[in-house]
Amino acid sequence: MGTDGYRIYAIGDVHGMLDALREVHAWIARDRAEHPGREVRIVHMGDYTDRGPDSRGVIDWLMSHDGPEVVNLKGNHDRMFRNYVATGAQDARLYRHKGYHWLHPRLGGKETLASYGVKVPSQDIDLADELSLHEAARDAVPQAHLDFIDGLRLSWTCGDYHFVHAGVDVTRPLDEQDEDDLLWMREGWIDWDGDLPRTVVHGHTVVEVAERYRRRIAIDTGSVFGGALTCLVLDGDEVGTLTGHNVRPLPVRS
Repeated sequence: MGTDGYRIYAIGDVHGMLDALREVHAWIARDRAEHPGREVRIVHMGDYTDRGPDSRGVIDWLMSHDGPEVVNLKGNHDRMFRNYVATGAQDARLYRHKGYHWLHPRLGGKETLASYGVKVPSQDIDLADELSLHEAARDAVPQAHLDFIDGLRLSWTCGDYHFVHAGVDVTRPLDEQDEDDLLWMREGWIDWDGDLPRTVVHGHTVVEVAERYRRRIAIDTGSVFGGALTCLVLDGDEVGTLTGHNVRPLPVRS
């Protein structure tokens, strides 16, 4: 497998876990020092917001560390957050999923608003709450943060690897995917083990440890739920996960 001469670090779903993100970047800095002269790309796999304690801090950090070496992908939670702030309750279809409002406890919008200083009711959210919270969110969330989310990539390709947040529709070419599939795909994807022109690296679906199959690698290991924030390392034929001490090889599952 090739990486076009780059040493690639791909970081799973952050979900407001700023301390974990900082720690992984410290590991990357150490690993880079051990590989001087290597060109690097750092890929953040999306879902920077929701559920965790500091979504605002994560976005601030990513904005301040942007540059030509960094690739930031968009996640479904980032889009829901952006659409709620930008549109409010009058366009609810943009930030609801399978009947769940973005402010439902399962989706984690309350934690995101709290990180921006918005006071969120502890009880269930009704329509009046939605309207008032939207006004508060619109005042609290900087336009620069919405612009950052609007500028996120849906996918990125390097060598033999294709990076997306959630997955792909295996019936369509990789460069002809639907945005909703790239942000939400699970059914027909996470249990699929067929062939593709490139290996797809993705997050979105939580696994206990990073999983490598013939043509996909899953790296969302549930940092916000108490798991690790996984950093995948790809360099030529090398495939492994970065720790505070070394890179552990990631074998292909049979």
